[in-house]
Amino acid sequence: MLLNRHRRLGMLAAGTFAAVIALTSCSSGDSGTTSTGGGEVSQEVKDIVAQYTTEPTEIVQTTPLTKTPEKKKVAFIVCADPTCSILGDFVKESVEALGWEYTGINAPATDFGSAVQQAVDLKVDYIAGTGSDVATFQNAFDSAKAAGIPYFSCYASDVPEGEANNLFADCADLTAIDTYSRALTSWVIEDSGASANIGVVNVPEFPTLSNAVPDVKKTLDELCDTCTSAPIDISVDVLSSGGATNTIISYLQSNPDVNYLYLAFGDFEPGLRSALNSAGLEHVKIVGVQAQQPQIQSVVNGETSAWIAAPQENNMWTLTDQMARVANGEWSVENERASAVPAFFIVDSKEEAQSIADLTDGWPGPKDFKEQFKKLWGVN
Repeated sequence: MLLNRHRRLGMLAAGTFAAVIALTSCSSGDSGTTSTGGGEVSQEVKDIVAQYTTEPTEIVQTTPLTKTPEKKKVAFIVCADPTCSILGDFVKESVEALGWEYTGINAPATDFGSAVQQAVDLKVDYIAGTGSDVATFQNAFDSAKAAGIPYFSCYASDVPEGEANNLFADCADLTAIDTYSRALTSWVIEDSGASANIGVVNVPEFPTLSNAVPDVKKTLDELCDTCTSAPIDISVDVLSSGGATNTIISYLQSNPDVNYLYLAFGDFEPGLRSALNSAGLEHVKIVGVQAQQPQIQSVVNGETSAWIAAPQENNMWTLTDQMARVANGEWSVENERASAVPAFFIVDSKEEAQSIADLTDGWPGPKDFKEQFKKLWGVN
């Protein structure tokens, strides 16, 4: 599960360090690779980077409903972190765009399940929540299943199977993290001239953060045999006490070959550049996943090099889209899985970052994404 601070803690990808060495490059002709002091940047890497450094204009979902779904009552479980209230607002807007009824239920910090049970007792049609795996509120989840109330999720590690496990969505899940990691790691390979030594900053207790460690390694094993990676594990206690930056600095000082930090969580970033510079680690570049406004601004300021812009708002509309498909009897595992990785892109230039830096909650999604969903639902 995510720390119940899932929006910041959650999502996705992992930190990296890469080496900034004076590299020379030359074209390798028919091989489609660039030779450098570290190795070769393959054409496959270049293609991946090119694909994900352009802001997308369309949502991933493309299958229209055959009819506008009948009215339903939806309960959204609002976790204890204030950021979850923002996600609730996004869900509310999307649910009401369908003409449905929305209820937000606040969950205690240590008892997500009690709020789920409250939703069951209210006899709503659907229950949605974010950042918590089913195992953490199993009894309440079983109660919803017994009552015939489907559950919808985002930012967790569970795999939806529909009626088989009563889970009908998990958008921006581990498959999204896999995709984010492959894209951003490819960016690091290209940026480093295939000479990246990456430190993956993660929280081992949470799969949606720690999964970045094997993901980065897998991409390097496949696409860059002259690159390396290693985890920089930050415990929940260290994170909560504000000691993450000191842990990162200590690791870098003991491992001077690391030249890229790959942050699995945006809250690792504030103040990190300044701390690195003060420690004489100016050469270490910072990249990361699930950028919010401060991380986008850090690109504008030249403090970090690249961030995955993953759309929190679009993700909540994706969650509601799966409800609409269940309501119409048009839901399928295949469609849900195809939609589990919403559109995203890598922000890696000051100009690009400046264009979205003033957005309070990060990049919302492709332009006009709400109208695109409404068109699919037949309500625009």
